[in-house]
Amino acid sequence: MQQGDDMLRGELSASPLLATGLLPALAGGAAFATTFRWPSLSIAVEARMLTSLADTFEDGVLVHASLAMPTLDICGHRGVLSVCAVFDAGELQITSDPGVAIQARKAWISSIGLRAAGDWRFSDQLSLRGFVELHTNHSRPSLWVNGKEVWRVPPLSGVVGLGLALPVDAF
Repeated sequence: MQQGDDMLRGELSASPLLATGLLPALAGGAAFATTFRWPSLSIAVEARMLTSLADTFEDGVLVHASLAMPTLDICGHRGVLSVCAVFDAGELQITSDPGVAIQARKAWISSIGLRAAGDWRFSDQLSLRGFVELHTNHSRPSLWVNGKEVWRVPPLSGVVGLGLALPVDAF
């Protein structure tokens, strides 16, 4: 343990994401977080942006979905591993071809998840962080095209990420 490792410190991180279940197709995006970290506990506020990676449905209607979600993470740490409770909410945004009646009903998504993560420290100033999350979705918007429901957020969703974390000077 280095001097100062028992102090509160800040951390900034950025991660590309892949998500399934939050949008009508596999989603890609990014997360940016600010973290307050002690040796065995951390609290983070995160901004996530996701967009669908495929934009078409089987009936030929072109649909694009996106989601912006603020997230609160509370994590326990042991060595390079961590387990977190993840709380998030966001509004589903849908666009389509002109002339197609499309709408997201109950557009707000909220979920609670569990994250398992690992850190691989390159130096005192940079770490690689990988994580996997499983979420239960408590509000489940649906997507309607021309008056017919074509998709609904499932009860479970998943997120994976691999990004960089940069410690900020100790407080």
